[in-house]
Amino acid sequence: MSGYQLMSPPRGTASVSQVDALLGRGPRNSAQQGGAARGATTLLVASGRGGSGTSLVSALLAVAAAGDGRRVLLIDADDFVGPLALTLGVQARASWQDLRGGRVSPTDVATPVSTTLTLVAGGAARLAADGLALSAAERRACMRRLGVLADGMDLVVIDCGARIDTVLAAITPHADERLIAVSAGSDPVGLASTYALCKAVHSRHGALPMDVLVNRHEGSEAARCFDAIDAGARQFLGVSLRLVGAVPADPTLDAALRAGMPFPHAAAGSPAAIAAHEVVMRTLATASLSRSGT
Repeated sequence: MSGYQLMSPPRGTASVSQVDALLGRGPRNSAQQGGAARGATTLLVASGRGGSGTSLVSALLAVAAAGDGRRVLLIDADDFVGPLALTLGVQARASWQDLRGGRVSPTDVATPVSTTLTLVAGGAARLAADGLALSAAERRACMRRLGVLADGMDLVVIDCGARIDTVLAAITPHADERLIAVSAGSDPVGLASTYALCKAVHSRHGALPMDVLVNRHEGSEAARCFDAIDAGARQFLGVSLRLVGAVPADPTLDAALRAGMPFPHAAAGSPAAIAAHEVVMRTLATASLSRSGT
């Protein structure tokens, strides 16, 4: 290993956390500290079908970046289950759905996981009694309101799952936003579903960069998965995709999580976490080059 930490610092070890900053109790962003403010890179992690592992990939990416000392906002855009709070071992007082109707403010749905990682929980609204499902317009409005939490962050990771309406609601769009299309199988249905996701997003947001991350495969098998998806995008959409990385199947990590080990500790040093760290480094480097005009 190259000396980086693949888990965030323990909670409560810093004098000013990200949530403190969001609530105005400390330095908030680089502009307020005399530096130049810049937008946070946003990764929209999505798949074309359920079971591809977007929640695990999102958690791995967020923990890897936070472990490097980067300020990370992780948003669970699932408005039904919202598994990331349970995965990360935190209790969220509210869900982003509670933003509807002004029940709470964006800072009220920001849950600190560590000094460098903040979670916005998904799942059903915690504070609503009406039980009404969000409309597409309300979902987009809630996602837009979360934009203030990205102020001063280095990276925003949004777990969009496998629903296209969730993906489209999360797209802002802005210059530092990318789609990470997760493909978890070399079978024709899996490949076709990933291509379909890219097609649906491209038809509405043609300028949005689209990357492919192959989950549970590595090496030549991951390359074959990507090549098939990219060939379809080139032929029918006229766009070239990028293979941003591959996360291997990791039975050791799966066993540790099933045994109840906290996610950051279970992931630390695992093959999946190392692969996720490489994806984060590659993505942030690309974003940096884009900002510089290279």
